[in-house]
Amino acid sequence: SSPRSQLCLRLSSLRNTLATNLPPRVLLPTVSRCYSCMVEDRKLAALMSILQEHIGHMEREQLSAHQSELTTFFLTSLDFRAEHCQGDLEKAWQVEGGVINCLIAMVMKLSEVTFRPLFFKLFDWTKSDSRDRLLTFYRLCDRIAERLKGLFVLFAGNLVKPLADVLRQTNSSKTDELVFDSDRSEEKNCLLLRLVLDVLQKISLYDTQKFLSRERADALLGPLVDQLENALGGPEVYQNRVVQHLVPCVGQFAVAMADDSQWKTLNYQILLKTRHSDSKVRFSSLLMLMELASRLKENYVVLLPETIPFLAELMEDECEEVEQQVQKVIQEMENILGEPLQSYF
Repeated sequence: SSPRSQLCLRLSSLRNTLATNLPPRVLLPTVSRCYSCMVEDRKLAALMSILQEHIGHMEREQLSAHQSELTTFFLTSLDFRAEHCQGDLEKAWQVEGGVINCLIAMVMKLSEVTFRPLFFKLFDWTKSDSRDRLLTFYRLCDRIAERLKGLFVLFAGNLVKPLADVLRQTNSSKTDELVFDSDRSEEKNCLLLRLVLDVLQKISLYDTQKFLSRERADALLGPLVDQLENALGGPEVYQNRVVQHLVPCVGQFAVAMADDSQWKTLNYQILLKTRHSDSKVRFSSLLMLMELASRLKENYVVLLPETIPFLAELMEDECEEVEQQVQKVIQEMENILGEPLQSYF
């Protein structure tokens, strides 16, 4: 109705006035107090929109003067999921998104020197008893990597081991002790895994500094390929995760490795999965193989001699879907390489 839309406009205007006209020394303590009062009701969207706009209007000097105060506030408000919303994943995602938007607004105004200590403070913040903080942290990393691109890769060295650990600890085919084991644990494990795969994909995408050294690639390669066997979440969730997150991540990872011998290792690890007893794993391995070939293009030629015997086996697979997928893979490889593969069989 008309009065409602007028009220919405007035409220929006009022939020804008508060965000842009009040100095930080007045607004920031008030935002902190309001957060403490309102957090139990979990209605924080308007408060976060005021803070986000305020940070956007702050001069760098002002931000520098208030960075410590803001950092303290963010360490409190990023705990929303862990402290106030463990069981309600949808609400946690919504409110946490508003907090992350505010933090990103601040991050975009920081220099490399001022961002570094903040990032490592957030990294240390995850090393607590609360596993829910991992969800918040890797979601934040995904968003920061999206915005900072290559700059984020400079800080990602410390993430290699934790990322590899999460890949192992969310793989139901490799461990019985998953990261989450209580309220809505399967959904949380699936979400954490998706976030970690997306972070890794972005690190690989924006890596211009040869971040993926042999040592780092070796630490991640095994746990990544093993995800082909991870049935966590059931068939539909598995299929979606493989297509939307795992395969793009491994494809980008291969490009960033830029090393013949490591490509050979990665290719062979994937080929071994094509002999798995579960047809879903064999099918997914073929999707990953096709992605690898399409990313490496003519560089894939040297990997053909070891690949062909595996494809020949799969052409007689008992599962019709797998058999059809092999034909697609061969066709795709022929398109990429510009020559028929018949001579290799």
